[in-house]
Amino acid sequence: MSFEGKASISSAVQAFDATRVILAPETLLTPDGPASGQILKIKNGIFDFVGSRSEFEKLHPGESPVEMPGCAIVPGFIDAHTHVGQAFGKTLTGGEPSQIWRRIWVPLESHHNTESLYASAKWMFLEALRGGLTTINNFTIADNAKIDAIHRAAVDIGIRLVSSTGSIEFVENSEPLSAAEKTALIDGALERAEAHMKACEVDSRISPSLCISGVQGASGDLMRALSEFCASRGALFQIHTNEHHVEVHWSVVRHGLRPLEYFAENGAVGRHTLHHHCALVTDSEIELLRETGSGVSYNPLASLWKGDNIAPALAFAARGVRFGIGSDSTRLDALRLLETAEACQRTASGMSVADFSSGAAWTWIDAATRGSADVTGLGGVTGELKTGLRADFLILDKQRPETLPSWDFEWELVRLYNRDQIGAVVVDGKVVMENGRATGWDQDKFIQDELPKAIETVNNAPIVRRHGPASEHRENSRR
Repeated sequence: MSFEGKASISSAVQAFDATRVILAPETLLTPDGPASGQILKIKNGIFDFVGSRSEFEKLHPGESPVEMPGCAIVPGFIDAHTHVGQAFGKTLTGGEPSQIWRRIWVPLESHHNTESLYASAKWMFLEALRGGLTTINNFTIADNAKIDAIHRAAVDIGIRLVSSTGSIEFVENSEPLSAAEKTALIDGALERAEAHMKACEVDSRISPSLCISGVQGASGDLMRALSEFCASRGALFQIHTNEHHVEVHWSVVRHGLRPLEYFAENGAVGRHTLHHHCALVTDSEIELLRETGSGVSYNPLASLWKGDNIAPALAFAARGVRFGIGSDSTRLDALRLLETAEACQRTASGMSVADFSSGAAWTWIDAATRGSADVTGLGGVTGELKTGLRADFLILDKQRPETLPSWDFEWELVRLYNRDQIGAVVVDGKVVMENGRATGWDQDKFIQDELPKAIETVNNAPIVRRHGPASEHRENSRR
């Protein structure tokens, strides 16, 4: 066996030009699993051909691929839920009690100006590409200038983006608005929605979305108006749903309904909706998600870090609920998300019933690619290595000690592959990352220039940290 993985990746990257490239990897991850003897042809940013070598030679006589022994090509992974304004928070959340959005994330995101938000978004996009995530579904409610900053960052770095904005109606501790106030609020929200749809036309890799923060951040009238707007325009509507015990308790006390039940009563379910987390759903609510075709983002690492419940993703898969996998601003590493997605389900439900398979690896790969594309409204754009879709994919070096000898590529992808085996990241047919480094711009200079600003932004934001740094607790344990 000759170890040619790195050389093959280099040859493939060098073969890319402005219009087309033909690749013959050792392994290609198809919708039916890993396959050998396959050819990919990329033309003008689109998969022009995906299939067997014999079929390719019949259809394209005289065209020769770049041979890639020791390499695998897999679809680019898709982060179905994150917040690009939170890139600088990092381990501030370590050890923190629940509801960190109140004390850390909202204060940090509210403190951003357009310059710091551009840096935060670009920083997160850089981390995402290094981790094999070719598409980010962002969740934010911001003004036009800040949305423009996020879009500029996405265009500059070359990532695919589902961009959101929305509206907030503080209903948690306030009296209901008058009819006139309600009308004015909804009219303003719809005006912003129209403006956002227009703003997302700046680049073909940016898609529009609207959101509300959750059951405590919008009335039924507002969520219905925005949901109906999205349904009519083919845009995604996003909501944090049944994530925290506090949220569920508040909704039952206030409305007599659990959050998802309240959303259903007010038109905020359906194939155009994406419900983030769904960590606290009942059997009847799982059925509600299935019946309405609503999408879910399963955020396993966020559940662990926050200490919330783990969403019943195996039940989603078994009962036909559409779901993808998100990071929720934890670790922007697709391969570690796969590992955590499987491990959480094994721990939460598999072990107690002797389910040794717990998704059989492919469930989590499909969820992080095709599933995430589907629930973010990009099922006809990306998520698979398929003729006609945009060419978003990763080239992996198979010839590392961690993944040799190779017996089962999909289990290895879930449990053993690392970020350092991602030789190249391709978005829209363009190489945007090679061996962990951005192409076409100086990532080292960017980090050097922006790190002081990142630290300043966090230090100046009104963040309240309850747990404190780990060193404090080490000292306390010695007393």
